[in-house]
Amino acid sequence: MELIKQLAALAGLQDSYVHAQGHTEHISLDKQQAILQAMGFDLSTDAALQRQITSLTERPWLEVVAPVTVCTEGQQLKVRIQQVQHQAQSDWQWQIVTEEQQHYDGTIHISASDIIARQPTSKGEVLAAEAILDVSLPLGYHQLTLRNATAEYRQQLIITPQRCFQLHDKAVLHKTFGPAIQLYAVKSERNWGLGDFADLQQMIVPLAAQGADFIGLNPLHALYPELPQDCSPYSPNSRLWLNTQYVALEYCADFAECSEAQQQVAAPAFQQQLTSLRQTADVDYIGVAAVKKAIAGTLFRHFKQLHLATNSERAAEFRQFVQQGGESLQLLAIHQVLQGELFRQNWDMAAWQNFPPELRDPRGKAVAEFALANKDAVDLQLYLQWQAQLQLRQVKQLCQQHGMAIGLYCDVAVGTSRSSAESWAAPEDYLMDLSVGAPADIMAPKGQNWGLLAFNPDTLRQKAYQPFIELIQANMRYAGALRLDHVMALLRLWCCPLGTDATAGAYLRLPAAELFAILALESQRNSCVVIGEDLGTVPVEISHLMAQYQVLSYRVFMLEQKPGSYDHAAQTYPELALATVTTHDMPTMVGYWQQQDLELRHQLDLFPNAQVASSLYQLRADEKQLMRQRLQFADTDYTAMIRHSHLFVAQQPAKLLAFQLEDLLQMATPVNIPGTSTEYPNWRRKLSDNIDTILQRPDVLQMLAEIKAARQ
Repeated sequence: MELIKQLAALAGLQDSYVHAQGHTEHISLDKQQAILQAMGFDLSTDAALQRQITSLTERPWLEVVAPVTVCTEGQQLKVRIQQVQHQAQSDWQWQIVTEEQQHYDGTIHISASDIIARQPTSKGEVLAAEAILDVSLPLGYHQLTLRNATAEYRQQLIITPQRCFQLHDKAVLHKTFGPAIQLYAVKSERNWGLGDFADLQQMIVPLAAQGADFIGLNPLHALYPELPQDCSPYSPNSRLWLNTQYVALEYCADFAECSEAQQQVAAPAFQQQLTSLRQTADVDYIGVAAVKKAIAGTLFRHFKQLHLATNSERAAEFRQFVQQGGESLQLLAIHQVLQGELFRQNWDMAAWQNFPPELRDPRGKAVAEFALANKDAVDLQLYLQWQAQLQLRQVKQLCQQHGMAIGLYCDVAVGTSRSSAESWAAPEDYLMDLSVGAPADIMAPKGQNWGLLAFNPDTLRQKAYQPFIELIQANMRYAGALRLDHVMALLRLWCCPLGTDATAGAYLRLPAAELFAILALESQRNSCVVIGEDLGTVPVEISHLMAQYQVLSYRVFMLEQKPGSYDHAAQTYPELALATVTTHDMPTMVGYWQQQDLELRHQLDLFPNAQVASSLYQLRADEKQLMRQRLQFADTDYTAMIRHSHLFVAQQPAKLLAFQLEDLLQMATPVNIPGTSTEYPNWRRKLSDNIDTILQRPDVLQMLAEIKAARQ
């Protein structure tokens, strides 16, 4: 028992945590064992346990030089060198090559007085020395090389700022506001049954005219074009690339050139399909994917004949895009085609773990042969990704042209799907046999298991945090603000063995200090405000790190129905926060008032027992009474309830205010119910009216004008 506890602690597994309600929960030994086994540890004998304990204890000491050092700008740059005593070298040369290819070099002489620590290991006693490098480096990613008489070592040096970017850094001093929308849910007279980048572009002018400084979006991550029913934006195929279903095909340059595509779209039968797809209350993902695939194929054939075959200027731009996208883009495109082909043969092969063995290796001969044999299909996915990037870039430019202080407020999912292209391309980056979720809280009394993968902390460090760096860079490319879903994931993740529910989980630690520092670097480089979704079980360390790096907190009016939140509203919605009335994971205001969310949870058996259900119903009654008293509106006056709640939050100090269009439209049904997958049609419900109509409605315009006035 004691050995398992030691191993768990060394592996970063926490044996207890503070519950959302404030009491300490202890993780039983059998749960710790199951998680350790899922992490690949051998628990069969005491000898095996002791070997692994020794290995984990010694491993950091047996690194001569760590793979990465993260250092705050202006701090003294130190390098730690660890050597087994009988092999120790005193004289070293160092060289630093910066991102800008500047070169610095010097020498180090290690004497007895430089030894700062000693550690006995199975290889002999290790001596740790610390040397100061007399050089001032700019922010960024630099390469350190250390040499002695017999060996050479490399280390990534990451120099980071003290905090994230803030709006006042570019002289934006006013409080901002904007809608938070689910892009797929946007209805319009022209889209093909799913909101797209053209809809997004056409929202900018009317919203900017009303004073909105941003448009908040669900994650735009790449999903599964050949499995369109897998539609959750929070269970992505790749967080590095975009969902190509959002491409407005008729706005592509090739559509204007291609009479065949124009005729296809203009055909009465096709137009009838589009009308039908637009009129559904829920997105028909399969139907939308089918019509888009037909036209996309025509457009790509045209592009291939008119541009690729003639090496036109646009062909050169496309090839440059593919080259810059590198391996991750190529493997995404191959995975999308390969998954579709295999899925058509056998539904079990939606997951790459069930692919034929030779196709599970993305860099193997069989995958290369498949990509060559299906070159046009793979190139089509690359072409669509190119179009998605071009259209979203245009959206960003239009936001800037119309004076939006932030522009796009984007969202990054906490993890990738287990069957994703992201995990297929680099399974070593993830803990493949653990699933991420959350322990029980008021929003999900049974806890949650999201079926997502956690980064492997060891691999992350060995790769100098490159997977995390690329993730943040990709998601800040077009964003003026970035929301990190479940920001606690930078410190720890609730992990459950595959096939278990959330009650079988425990927290696994991640290198939070380094990840926050890197986040600050990318935030400053991209002039991107960072918002951390800190709802649920929030450890105090996260709150401290968010304050230190000026990551904005996420404050939700619906969760703040207690007297103190009204009496001390300025502390509840502080300046360094994004405030919102409700979120995509919560009921709409009308649904909340009608208790539809509680009724749905009851129908779907999401309460662990009758006592919890009863307490939540009583809590809701108390919250509603408090809200009526403080905001002064009648019980069924939804217009007054929505107006007063939005204006109350708008008046608070929080720098950003997001509102849901569903609330302004008094919609009742939720877009998502946490803790469900197939039980409820999550991520499908559309807005109740076309977006151009919504943004011209007198009641909506009046509400926007009042929010703007309250923000001033």
